[in-house]
Amino acid sequence: MKKFIDAKKVINASLFNIAWLVCVIFGDLAAVMACTVVLLLHFLLVSRNPAEGSLLLKVVILGWLVDTALFSANLLTSDVGSILPPLWLSCLWLLFATTLNHCFVWFQQHKIVAIIVGAIAGPSSYFAGCQLSAIAIGEPLFTSLLIIALVWAVIFPVVLSWANRLNDQSQSAAS
Repeated sequence: MKKFIDAKKVINASLFNIAWLVCVIFGDLAAVMACTVVLLLHFLLVSRNPAEGSLLLKVVILGWLVDTALFSANLLTSDVGSILPPLWLSCLWLLFATTLNHCFVWFQQHKIVAIIVGAIAGPSSYFAGCQLSAIAIGEPLFTSLLIIALVWAVIFPVVLSWANRLNDQSQSAAS
């Protein structure tokens, strides 16, 4: 009988959420330290699949490119005025990637729900992060959030498909 609560998924979600707050509130140095701790705990307690490292790398690269585009288009702005995202924001992508095969695994088989959740959770996360950091959402606010929602309606299902493909490859290799 399947457990009602999967402890690994709870650990995964908890690590992500705690580290998200640390990254947003305390910035680059704290973000690197939080990511280091989360990755160690992730591979000790949640995932024993070393191939998951390639998924994490792909998601971080995609995230950096997406955030760079958002800054370049002035959909996100910073006090520094750079078009490059701060390091802590890239760390959030790494943390997010650790959830794709664990607490978010259900979404891999529910693409329509993933699109809807991406369109809501993506801009909500940016909005919340901007309230706690030196980053701001560009004006007009509604337009910027709408564009971010559209971006995330695509990104979330895409990265979930990458995670699902990794699962399929891992299962084939194990058989």
